Amino acid sequence: MSDTAELPPPARLRAGRIGLLQLAVTAALVAVVVASGRGAVSGVVGGAALMYASLLLQHLAVGLVLRGTARSGLAIALFLAKLTLLLGVAAIGLRTTLLAPMSFAAGASTLLLAIVIDACYGSGSASGAR
Repeated sequence: MSDTAELPPPARLRAGRIGLLQLAVTAALVAVVVASGRGAVSGVVGGAALMYASLLLQHLAVGLVLRGTARSGLAIALFLAKLTLLLGVAAIGLRTTLLAPMSFAAGASTLLLAIVIDACYGSGSASGAR
């Protein structure tokens, strides 16, 4: 008997739920920034928004590819839009002082935290089955 036959199906990405979790984490982080007087709210919000936009573009593009539709050109355009978005922010960050780098990085990390929270505590998670 093969070991792969016993594996559960892969978890489905719930971009909307992850977005809501990220919004809550970002709001908490913004509250900490405001209360402490350290960091930039715009950097936190900008980092969170960039990462969520990147996730959505990738999610849409992969969905088009996996469905096997005749929209492969649109999928490529979405991946290029994602790359352009990330490179544009990197160019702005390297050439100007418009971005507060640590605040931006903290905001960007909110997406990763939201994904971990969703994976650990979302419906159908491994911890919910125990």
